[in-house]
Amino acid sequence: MNGVKSKQKSTIRWVLLVVLLVPLIGAGTLVAMRLEGRTPEVTHNMTEPFIGAPRDIVLDISERGRGLQRIRVTLTQNGHETLLEDFQFEGSMLGGGSGIMAHQLPVSIDAARLSLKDGEAQMRIEVRDFSWRNWWHGNLAVVELPMVVDTRAPQVEVLSRLHYVNQGGSGVVVYRLSETCTRHGVEVGGHFYPGYPAGDKDPKLMCAFFAVAYNQGTDTAVLASATDLAGNQTKMGFHCRIRSKSFRQDVLKISDTFIQDRMKPLLAAEGKSATDPKDVFLAVNRDMRKDNYVLLTGLGHQTVPKMMWDGAFTRLPKAANRARFADHRVYRYKGAVIDRQVHLGADLASLQQAPVPAANNGRVVFAGRVGIYGNVVVIDHGFGLFSQYAHLSSMAVAAGDRVNKNDIIGNTGATGLAVGDHLHFGIMVNDTFVNPVEWWDSHWIKNNILNKMKLVARAAGSKN
Repeated sequence: MNGVKSKQKSTIRWVLLVVLLVPLIGAGTLVAMRLEGRTPEVTHNMTEPFIGAPRDIVLDISERGRGLQRIRVTLTQNGHETLLEDFQFEGSMLGGGSGIMAHQLPVSIDAARLSLKDGEAQMRIEVRDFSWRNWWHGNLAVVELPMVVDTRAPQVEVLSRLHYVNQGGSGVVVYRLSETCTRHGVEVGGHFYPGYPAGDKDPKLMCAFFAVAYNQGTDTAVLASATDLAGNQTKMGFHCRIRSKSFRQDVLKISDTFIQDRMKPLLAAEGKSATDPKDVFLAVNRDMRKDNYVLLTGLGHQTVPKMMWDGAFTRLPKAANRARFADHRVYRYKGAVIDRQVHLGADLASLQQAPVPAANNGRVVFAGRVGIYGNVVVIDHGFGLFSQYAHLSSMAVAAGDRVNKNDIIGNTGATGLAVGDHLHFGIMVNDTFVNPVEWWDSHWIKNNILNKMKLVARAAGSKN
């Protein structure tokens, strides 16, 4: 009997102990959680430490405890501190914190507005969370970024002279920069053509191939442009005269047979369909053409920063012209005008499935089917200059292949929207199609391109 009572008393003592310990353990666990010691993490999108022109530095801030409490950003120069951001999150220490585990904060910096002077500065980023650490002030992460304030715009010295460019034609500019720039080249009517290092001896010596599109007038502004690491920009004019050119207009009559036999299959190949003949025509001649243009001109970003070509470009041997560059085409269906397009190349007809030579040395960046152009090969010749070969019956090269002038890259054909066996040949500067005739002309190349590129050697020599 006494043993039973003793056992009952022991059980009661254990129950009381558990009752007392559970709250203490819970409280201890809660306190431990509230005292978590993981500091917030800060990353940013700065790749260079330069500031000058207005820009946003984007901070990505994350935390793994009770949430973010405060983000404070300052900029200090010569002992003077400027508050850039002071962002506080809603929440409390006693409650559940803020619950915000990640936040992206753009910090705007404008050297002129902040009255910053050229020289060194420092950005300080302070981030606190809702931990009970540090006497309820939270875990503190501090990131200090050294910066260089630069408010001076870069200088561009144009070394080449007397640039005469045709509407629909090409040109090149040789220039020297005063400092390292993230973006530089030529703007034609606001359209940008990037520049590239022109030699190894002078790292600030550059060249930029540019184009005047067929539809840009003789009064189009042509400017040298440069933006430095701090975002400061210079735009300046240089001697560039645009010669007016006239382009032919052709009227093409479209038949139901042509739409049924040539256009419907092209539409079906892309998984699309239409029943009305006019809708089929516009879906191919207008919409597909636009998509194909975007694809082809997008290849202009794959150029290598050196000149691989040499001398005049090869023309398809013994070929007759069937269409010229920038022919303005009017399409009539059942007597009514239904579309207008511009032909951005030269159509050359020789023998059926005639061998097609590479126009010059380069690297194949594309070989495949492109809608209305059928089988297409595109070659990069460096510095943003490309040649295009379309409607091929076969292709003998693949993307990545190196080719020399006159290497056979395929055979002419009638793929895509071609009417009869021929080669559609195009020249593209960066992302603008230009008149191929210029690049077949050795005298034009010498006077307008090579003589200016000779300045590279002379200019580099003058710096040594």
